[in-house]
Amino acid sequence: MIICYHTEILSPWTNEELQQKMELIPDGIKQKILLKRNHLDVQLSVCGNLLILALIKYFDADLTLAEIVYNDYQRPYFNDGFDFNISHSGNRVIGCATLNGKVGIDIELMKPVDINYDDYFTATEQENIRNAKNPDTEFFTYWTRKEALLKAVGTGVYTPLLDIDVSADSFIYKGDNYYLSPIDIATDYKACVAHTAEQEISIQKLFI
Repeated sequence: MIICYHTEILSPWTNEELQQKMELIPDGIKQKILLKRNHLDVQLSVCGNLLILALIKYFDADLTLAEIVYNDYQRPYFNDGFDFNISHSGNRVIGCATLNGKVGIDIELMKPVDINYDDYFTATEQENIRNAKNPDTEFFTYWTRKEALLKAVGTGVYTPLLDIDVSADSFIYKGDNYYLSPIDIATDYKACVAHTAEQEISIQKLFI
């Protein structure tokens, strides 16, 4: 089972609200969060950490935020069978976790884009995007698939986007099979979960 929790920030928090929400976050993580200059970025980071705590609680895992470590590509993980991933865009944050394999998540607020498709998408992907009924929407479908996959793999932006083709619902990377599952969060967002084991995905909104 993959559990996905998401939340939405509707208004700026007061200092008192921020301090209250940060009480469960270790000091080392707090310090990094407070270095962010934009208040919304602070709120998004806090929400991301609180979603991780909620996922840990759901799976009854004996873990704390202080135990998070990072691989060579800065992907956060625990030295445990519990795998998680966090993404945020606009005013929304989503976190997914599983005890079965690897998971990656990406969410994007859809907005007008003006980029060179040749730099990011394979020929097949470009054809599918351009031939879609709504190419701008299809762009974000493919973008979130690529980002989720690379976050599950653990290399993120260090793997060139042109090295992977996500026009199918699964992709083999270095011998491991990854499944790509789009999920609906809101009409103006696209999101996708990448995972190494075929399993049910449960989505729930939390109010933080």
